Amino acid sequence: MTEDGGTVALTRNESGKNGMPWTTSYADTLRDFELEAIRGLATGVLSKEQLEGLKSLKTSARYEYTGSGYFLTVADPGLPSERKTLSVPPLIGIADDVICGFIVFLGQHELTLECHTWGAVEVPADFRQRNVLVDEPSPENFIKPL
Repeated sequence: MTEDGGTVALTRNESGKNGMPWTTSYADTLRDFELEAIRGLATGVLSKEQLEGLKSLKTSARYEYTGSGYFLTVADPGLPSERKTLSVPPLIGIADDVICGFIVFLGQHELTLECHTWGAVEVPADFRQRNVLVDEPSPENFIKPL
């Protein structure tokens, strides 16, 4: 962590991967809209205490921007060790002309939120800084998974 509480950038080469940037953030681990998406997908899987605990996490978060969204991973001993993928109910995030979808991955005491493009405009690198509204898509705009 930098002296001013900022972020430290690591390259994926340093972490053994393909040269894409990784950012480790020590402040504002999860934005309000990300917490809302996690709550919407993980209710009934995570306890109320686990969901509330995500608001006050002070541990580092691993952030990977993919070019069409991002993965944000937090670790906490209170999170489940069992692997689970949560994508129901389908949730979208809307900010300006960008529409995204969300998936939560649990396991090994980690939670990963995937935010991916779900429209004609790619999720930009600055999406986390935008005013994002989380909602369920209307039934006529969504094809339910099998």
